[in-house]
Amino acid sequence: MEIIDRLSAGDPEKKKYYIRLFLDTIEPELGNLQAIDISVDQEPIRAILHKLKSQVQTIGAVDAHALMSAQEQTIKEGKQITRSELDNTCELLSVLIQNMQDLLK
Repeated sequence: MEIIDRLSAGDPEKKKYYIRLFLDTIEPELGNLQAIDISVDQEPIRAILHKLKSQVQTIGAVDAHALMSAQEQTIKEGKQITRSELDNTCELLSVLIQNMQDLLK
């Protein structure tokens, strides 16, 4: 949240704007991750993880960033991540989304 706080410069409306921008990016990609068939091709998973890891870093979610970076690297190395591993990432993203939505209230 530190980056969003700096960008908004204490303006609550700007802060809400940046939170909505984050949510507009993360929510659809979470749905894509949840629906993806990991047994076919993991390159789409890698691409989504690559996109999302910078987004979660922006809000200071260090654990989520580290997890997605590790999973992206695993796929880059030609290995596969499991459905369970991907579900853990999806759960973490769901919690982040809920936390950000709570800030909009």
